[in-house]
Amino acid sequence: MAKRKVEEESDSDIDVSSTDSESEETPVQPQQDEEMEETVNVDFDFFDLNPSVDFQATKNFLRQLLGDDSSEFNLSGLADLILTDHSVGTSIKTEGVESDPFALLSVVNLSANLTNPVVKKLVEYVLGKTKNKTEFNIMLKKLLGVDEKKKLKTGLIVSERFINMPVEVVPPMYRMLLEEMEKAEDAHESYEFDYFLIISRVYQLVDPVEQEDPDSNKAKKKKISTSEPKAIEMDYFHMEDQVLEEYANYKGVFEYSNENKQETDSRRVFTEYGIDPKLSLILIDKDNLAKAVVEMANQFPAPQ
Repeated sequence: MAKRKVEEESDSDIDVSSTDSESEETPVQPQQDEEMEETVNVDFDFFDLNPSVDFQATKNFLRQLLGDDSSEFNLSGLADLILTDHSVGTSIKTEGVESDPFALLSVVNLSANLTNPVVKKLVEYVLGKTKNKTEFNIMLKKLLGVDEKKKLKTGLIVSERFINMPVEVVPPMYRMLLEEMEKAEDAHESYEFDYFLIISRVYQLVDPVEQEDPDSNKAKKKKISTSEPKAIEMDYFHMEDQVLEEYANYKGVFEYSNENKQETDSRRVFTEYGIDPKLSLILIDKDNLAKAVVEMANQFPAPQ
């Protein structure tokens, strides 16, 4: 059954504005923009994770979250860990419990599953990515090394959603996650984490490219020259990551191992720049996560 509706957080619904008109071939005159925009009111229901319904959607979210390196992981095995019976977390749906989720947030106990091949691969991956960030890497080795005497516990936060989902749905999801971990029957054993590892994505805006020799079988591409070099521009797929980074103990942006599988220029959306996705890793302790969740609610409140 639904945990609660977004309306319980606010007197009004969260609006999702349609941008379909931006991709139409017929140009829209500036004075017509307001008339052409369409606002769709959507009721978002929060549900517990449902292994019998959410498995395929969870795999798809993981594939999206892990970007170009998703093929390196056993997504089915990781989805199973996320959807384990009595797991904590929330999915957002609009057409009832049997429908596909539009967003998902959960946590996996890494410390309790270090011998699981799925987790072992994930640990190897993040350690490899952070090898040039010495302090970050040392801390991860301390937290994720197989040592029966270690006392610090680490959880993997998995957070992903459709790209057009408003960020305002995220603060209540995080708040409920913290509450569930605290109130779970096996909270001390399974969900009393000292640190949380968050895998996410950011992107760099890059100059577009233009085709040379279009009639040649070996057409080449080159960047369109500009009079002045542009500063590197980074942006977030998950706007809440800005808050998490502010409170993070360690953070870093890394290249994917399998980068350039898709031309950056082909990822252009409503901009003259190409999009070059990067891996984001955030390590945050329990107290700082709680502070970050409060700040999320302040920065991204539900519309009144």
